[in-house]
Amino acid sequence: MTVKEWLNRGYRIDREINALLRERERSLTLATKTTAAAGGERVQSSRGNSTEARFVNYADYTTLIDERIDELYAVKREILEAVNRVGDNTLRQLLIHRYIEFMRWEKIAEEMHYSYVHVVHTLHPRALAAISETVNRI
Repeated sequence: MTVKEWLNRGYRIDREINALLRERERSLTLATKTTAAAGGERVQSSRGNSTEARFVNYADYTTLIDERIDELYAVKREILEAVNRVGDNTLRQLLIHRYIEFMRWEKIAEEMHYSYVHVVHTLHPRALAAISETVNRI
């Protein structure tokens, strides 16, 4: 695993959490969806309680999301410990913006008052080199 892949673990988990949140929202919509009976006597045609199963599905998503959030915080903590060992404040700031806050390069350049090109082509390679030394020591 490269240093960049190691740093991007949190981003990948964050994207997975967002996908799970969208799926959980869909499952809640299905669980709370109501249909009107067509008058007369209602005949139960299914063997199980589909509404109950939908709420169980929603609860399962919630549990999975909670587990992934716990994992995300653990990964962020690990990355932050490595970032804090980098000696240069500018490089630490860049690493935090990118790999802890998941900011886009344009926003990082704006926040740090540097050009996009300088951030991506000069500072980021330096930051990766600096953190690779600390990651190898962990």
